[in-house]
Amino acid sequence: MKIIFICTKSITFNTFLKAQADYFIKKGLNVEIASSDIRNIKFRDDLKYKIDFSSKIIELFNLLRYVKIFKQIKSLVIKNPTAIFYLHTPVAAHIFRIFNFFNKLKIIYFVHGFRFVAKTSLIKETFFKIIEKILSFKTDIFITINNEDYNYSRSILKKKSSCYKINGIGLDLFESQLKKKLKNKKEIKKILVIAAYKKEKGYLEILKVAEMIKNLKIKIECYGEGQYYQFDRIRVKKKLKNIFFKNFDVNLSKKIKKYDILLHLSKREGLPVSIMQSLTEGLPVICYNIRGNNDLIKDNFNGFLVQSYKDVPNKIHYLNLDKFYFNKMRYNALKTINKHFLKKKINSKIYSIIQKLPKYS
Repeated sequence: MKIIFICTKSITFNTFLKAQADYFIKKGLNVEIASSDIRNIKFRDDLKYKIDFSSKIIELFNLLRYVKIFKQIKSLVIKNPTAIFYLHTPVAAHIFRIFNFFNKLKIIYFVHGFRFVAKTSLIKETFFKIIEKILSFKTDIFITINNEDYNYSRSILKKKSSCYKINGIGLDLFESQLKKKLKNKKEIKKILVIAAYKKEKGYLEILKVAEMIKNLKIKIECYGEGQYYQFDRIRVKKKLKNIFFKNFDVNLSKKIKKYDILLHLSKREGLPVSIMQSLTEGLPVICYNIRGNNDLIKDNFNGFLVQSYKDVPNKIHYLNLDKFYFNKMRYNALKTINKHFLKKKINSKIYSIIQKLPKYS
C-alpha cells in the first residue's frame, strides 16, 4: 500500500512528518512526498513530486499558476490512482481536494488547525467554513489534534465515524525521559519564547511585555525559524535590553530546562509542540486562551491562560511573590505530558487509523 504525504512547504515535512514517514516504511508502506519545494525535503530523493503550492496571498489569485498546479496534481494522481493521499497544511489540502472533487481517491486530512476557528474576519471565517464543509465530502478521514477541531469535525462536518483525535505530531522522547525530578526555584529569571518569527506568533505583544517588565531582572530569549530583523529593529528603537532574538537551535530541547517559564502569545494554534516540550521540563506556560493552548494548559494549575498581553506582567509578579505556588505549578507542568504524547505512540495510532481504509495492491 502506498501513502503520499502532501504539504505546501518542505518545512512541514522536515519538522513534523519525517518520523511518521520512517515509521510507515518500517511497517511496510510505500511512502512518497509531494510539496512545492521538494529540493529542501530531507528524505529519499527518488520519492518526491513537485506541486507549485504557494501560501502567498498574491499568488493564490494567479490563474496560470493554478493551471500548472492542476497539471502537476493530475500527473500525480494518474501515476498513483490507488494510493492514499495524506494531506497536511490548509493550502495543499484545499487545492488537492478541489482539483480531485470528482475523482474517487482515498484521502486523509491531518488537520494541524482549521483556519476558520482562529480569530479572523467574518467573511474569511464563513468562506473557509463553506469550503471545508464541501470538501469534507471528499475526505475519508479527518485526523485532528485538539478538542475544538475534533468536535467541529464530528458535529458540523458530520464525520463522527471517520474523525480521530491524537496528541499532535508527538514528542521525540522515550517514556523514561518523562520521569524527571525538579529542584525548587526561588524566582523567574529567564523567560523562553519558541515560535516562528511572524506577527501572528505574537512578537509585537512580546516586545510590549518586555517593555512592561524592563525594570525587573528578567531576560526574555526568543528562538524561531525565519527572519527576526523587523522585531529586532523595534527592540533597538525602544532600547530594550531584556529581550533577545536568536535563530532556531536544533539542540533547543536540551536547553529548555535552563529557563523558568514559557511565554507563548501566538494567536492561532493546532496543538503547540513548544508548549508540550516546555511542560516536559517543568516550565509553567503563559499563553492566550485559544484552541490547542487550552487543551494543554489548565489555568492556575500548570500555567496561565490570559486574554491580553497586558495580563502577563501580573502573572510573572504573582509567581515571583509566591515561591511555593511557583514550584507547585512547575511540578504540575511536569506531570501534564504522559506517554500518549510520544511520537512512538502517536505514529502507531496514525498507522492503525490508516489501516481502516481499504487496502490496495
